[in-house]
Amino acid sequence: MELDRDSAIPISRQLQDLILSQVDRGELRPGDRLPTETELCERLGVSRTTVRKALGTLTSQGLLVRQPGRGTFISVSASMAGPPIPEDLSIIVPDERWCWPLQRAAAVWNAERPEQPLRLSFQIVGLVDLRATLALAVAEGTAPDISLVDSAWVAEFAERGYLQPLGVIDPDLKDAVAADLFPPLRYQNSFRGDLWALQAEADCSVMWYRRDWFGAEGLMPPVTWTEWVECAQHFQRTSVRKRYGLGDHSLAFAAGAAAGETATYQLLPLLWAAGADVISDGQVVLNSPAACQAVEFVSDLVQKHRVASTEVTSVPWNGPSLAIAAGSVAMALGGTYESTMIRAAAGWDEATFRATLGFVPIPAGVGGAQTTLIGGMSYAIYRQCRRPQLAFQLLARALQPEPLHDFCLQTGQNPPTFSAAQALAADAEPFLHATAPLLEAARPRWWLPEYARVSYQVREMFQNAVAGDLTASQAVARAAVVISGITGLPQWAGSLAVRFTTDKDVLPPVASRGLERTSR
Repeated sequence: MELDRDSAIPISRQLQDLILSQVDRGELRPGDRLPTETELCERLGVSRTTVRKALGTLTSQGLLVRQPGRGTFISVSASMAGPPIPEDLSIIVPDERWCWPLQRAAAVWNAERPEQPLRLSFQIVGLVDLRATLALAVAEGTAPDISLVDSAWVAEFAERGYLQPLGVIDPDLKDAVAADLFPPLRYQNSFRGDLWALQAEADCSVMWYRRDWFGAEGLMPPVTWTEWVECAQHFQRTSVRKRYGLGDHSLAFAAGAAAGETATYQLLPLLWAAGADVISDGQVVLNSPAACQAVEFVSDLVQKHRVASTEVTSVPWNGPSLAIAAGSVAMALGGTYESTMIRAAAGWDEATFRATLGFVPIPAGVGGAQTTLIGGMSYAIYRQCRRPQLAFQLLARALQPEPLHDFCLQTGQNPPTFSAAQALAADAEPFLHATAPLLEAARPRWWLPEYARVSYQVREMFQNAVAGDLTASQAVARAAVVISGITGLPQWAGSLAVRFTTDKDVLPPVASRGLERTSR
């Protein structure tokens, strides 16, 4: 017996696996006696507590039998003549809907491999607590075998050593699954040359608009920022607001810490739509005229054009989608993942939803193009997983076209694979069929280990400008300096002359809002 003391898997669990593997190979047979606890401690160099924990677990599972005065023996139930002992995989998911595709995959596995049955145990942790819960579990040595993670966390979790690279677990299976993923999703789940997670579903940032109202007013959905402002101002007119029962403003979006990652999800594409970015080619390129233009445009929607409320800085993550569902705004920034929530909140069936609400990519800024951000949740396998190959096989089955197709129909979220997307029928799945073309052209977030902190600074940048705490150029300059410090990446040599400064007359102080928990 050999133990890997550098592994993240607890020693007691490794000892269980060693005994199980010897039973599987026939090296230990029913009725064979194991070495005594003292002998195991001496051979393996471990404590008696560790040995007792491992043997106790296997005894409770029926694999071992303890006979006082005689020793510990392999149980007769371990014989191939008896029922096979199921393999257990522990899984953490953010809500119950994620249990179904994995349960279905396990059912397929059990039908194919009755001699090696699989049993899943789920723990549900809400999305706002998921990242912190997983980090704590890894630190305590109690990480699950598998969990759902936001695809934006994959690089961070890989860098911290939480996950197992899929190419190490099974290189052939990794290549096969990766080839079926849309390219932006392969990028989003990769880090340092390997694939670390598998996209479970996909969604894109969009602008929702009231299709029925736009048609009645003879308006086309906006393609550019100029058209966006014109449409918003049209619905801002008192007579038009009264006609449709609108609230005080025609546009809703999230631009503050209260919305968490949702604010970044909605506003980052506006930088791209202006031809700007935050990080590119190993440099922080944020401090640019295009970025200032994007931040100023968002601020102007609130402060100058007054088509959006000043409360965008405090709206929760689902505020804009609930506002468009309630009919209090004519347009809202959001994501395709919100379709089922909007339908439920509005009480619309599929036909009514499609007739009432439309979507377009984020409108293009001056010198830019329409764009959209791709995101979603991913399956990850942890270093503490005792059966990584089994876990990988399960996930591969969950991403087969049939279960993936059925899951996406239930949730309104897009399949992340070519094979499942090709199975979408325009007449049977009109929304998914309409949103599928966005996936290949969408842009992923950067795979940074420091992504969470960079994302927070992007939100702060927009919030500072919208709230009037800083000018657009000051907010951009401040964010660029902080992001450079967070990542250790240099600022682009062509950055604007506007620099971060502590001079109160140039850059007014901004009150600290604290680090919030992720909401998207």
